[in-house]
Amino acid sequence: MLETERLVLRKPRLDDAQDLLEYVGDPDVMRWIGGETGDLAATVETIERWLARWEEDGIGHFAVERDGRVVGRVGFLVWDADSWSVSSYADATTPVTELGWTFAQQHWGHGYATEAARAARAWGYERGVESLISLIHPDNARSTRVAEKLGATPSDTVEVGGNPAVIWRHGQLPAR
Repeated sequence: MLETERLVLRKPRLDDAQDLLEYVGDPDVMRWIGGETGDLAATVETIERWLARWEEDGIGHFAVERDGRVVGRVGFLVWDADSWSVSSYADATTPVTELGWTFAQQHWGHGYATEAARAARAWGYERGVESLISLIHPDNARSTRVAEKLGATPSDTVEVGGNPAVIWRHGQLPAR
């Protein structure tokens, strides 16, 4: 578990599904992460995938709590850069680790994504993740701004799931 000034980041639990449904069921949120909207059952399946990735790779998405309620997620996803498909460290030909964030729309604009991503990034580097990227649709101004606030720099544009994504490269954790 990680704590920031306003947030708690922890491994997700199946009982987080009701709170996470707020963004999984919102087409304005899901369009930026390339997914379809879903119901409660789909949200439970999503959490099960996150937990499986934690088990396989030792990293994954954190549930982000504010005042005891899950308001979004932040964390890590392993991609195979040869195909830009979701993978694992064991299976990817060219594994890259993404730092990503998604929050329910009512929680946009409060700085939660930047705060949570900064804490998750530090945690990842402390555990030996050598480099991090963020894949962001070029029209997603909010996530682009988060990447900028984190000091990431844009590089190539790739195709992920039939959509363009700018690769934002994160530098190493600055000294404290």
